[in-house]
Parts: sequence; C-alpha cells; structure tokens
Amino acid sequence: MTMGAPCLISAVLVALLPFADLGRAQAQEAAPRQGDAADTATPETPAKTVVPEASDAPTAKEKELLEKIRKLKAPRWRSFGSCQYDWTSWRLSGKGVRTTSYRCGDPPVTGNVAVFCPSLRISRQVADAEWESWRLPLSVEESATTGGEDQMVANLCANARPVPNTTTEAPAQPGATRKPKASPTTAKPAGKPAP
Repeated sequence: MTMGAPCLISAVLVALLPFADLGRAQAQEAAPRQGDAADTATPETPAKTVVPEASDAPTAKEKELLEKIRKLKAPRWRSFGSCQYDWTSWRLSGKGVRTTSYRCGDPPVTGNVAVFCPSLRISRQVADAEWESWRLPLSVEESATTGGEDQMVANLCANARPVPNTTTEAPAQPGATRKPKASPTTAKPAGKPAP
C-alpha cells in the first residue's frame, strides 16, 4: 500500500505532536536560572507550533452526508408566530405543492398546511374539514392566531429546491389527491349467435 505525500506528512506530524513540548522542557532545565546566570540577557525564541496541512475540500458525497446530518439534528417542530410546523414531514406533490401538519394556539388547533412556493400562497385544512382557498400568508401583525405564516413560507421557499415544470398558478385544490379511476366493468363476451 502506497501513501501519498500529504498522507505521509500528516502521519508524521501526528506521530511527532506528543513530543513537541519535550524539547522546550529540556531547554528550560538546561537554561541558567536568573540568579545563577551572568547579567547578560538572552532573548527567548518562541517555540514553533506545528500546523497540520488543511485537508482537501469535502467531496460532493461528503457534502450530501453533512447536509443530511444537519437535517437529522434539526428540531422536528419549528415555531413561527403562535404556530408550530412539523418541519421534518414536508411532502411534495407532483404539482409542486408542499404540505405538512401544524398546531396553533393553546389548546392547540391542529391540521395541515399547504404551501405553493412559485406563487407564495398557502392553504390550511383544520382537522378533517375541506381545504381553504389559496391566499397570501398572514404576518403576526395581521393575525394573532395564525400569524407568522409569512415567515414560515419565506423560510421554506427560500430553502426548498425548485420543482421543474411548475406553473406560478396554484392548483385548484391544495391537498386533493387523485381519486382512483373506477375500473371498467368486465362484460362477458357475447355468445355466438345461434345459427
């Protein structure tokens, strides 16, 4: 196994680091004490510190794993105004709508929120009710109960990856999922007509 020059240098430096103070300790023992030495002043030279070489920049895979680690350390619920949003469970639909659950107030009112980043619009669904129509997010000054939506949308959309081929118009129903198509009834083949 061959080692490259940077690896070899790093290995030597790591091996020598424990002995860096050894020379300084011996020099202090051999140095004359102030009372014993002549009145000549000897200038002290600072000890040289061994600085290990900077490692190469992280690879794309390392950057990806570091980002994943940061996300795993992030808190699940993030607060904006009087509401908390489940930041780890954002889901992206095929139409570019991002949805997650939320809870606001005390006692908490829970439901789902949908965000459409291209138009910066949101919609809410409280419990099992229908989705509200798309609207602009409210600030803390505009609503004491759900204010802070503007900060949440700004934070989400600024950090979200863009979805290719999305329009700026929000879909008609934010959280609607396609209903499965009814399967066609299987008709029995017609029997042969009697001769």
